[in-house]
Amino acid sequence: MNREELIRIVAWQYVFVCVVAAVAWLGWGMVAGLSALGGGMCVAVPNSIFALNLILTQMARKPVRPTGVIVGEFLKMIVICALFVLMAKFFPGLNWPAMLAGIVAAVFGQFALVFSKH
Repeated sequence: MNREELIRIVAWQYVFVCVVAAVAWLGWGMVAGLSALGGGMCVAVPNSIFALNLILTQMARKPVRPTGVIVGEFLKMIVICALFVLMAKFFPGLNWPAMLAGIVAAVFGQFALVFSKH
């Protein structure tokens, strides 16, 4: 995967999360909007960091090792889960359906490039 595709995937994630957060905010209030935004950001930010790491590796002309990608994905999943726990612990009145909608929006953003190519 080249640099432009990685950037496009991350950008689509943020677009979908912001749209879902705006719809939740307008439809169900500020808490729902912030819950959707927080849930989406729990997924999008670690994905952005992982994509940045891959881009920097490519720019350094180093080979991207499969084991490095697997370890990076594993660490990313751990960080995502930790962010979910922190959000649930420190966000009083969390709107769980809105948070799940934000998560789904961020995950769908990962597949937007696949759907747009075919």
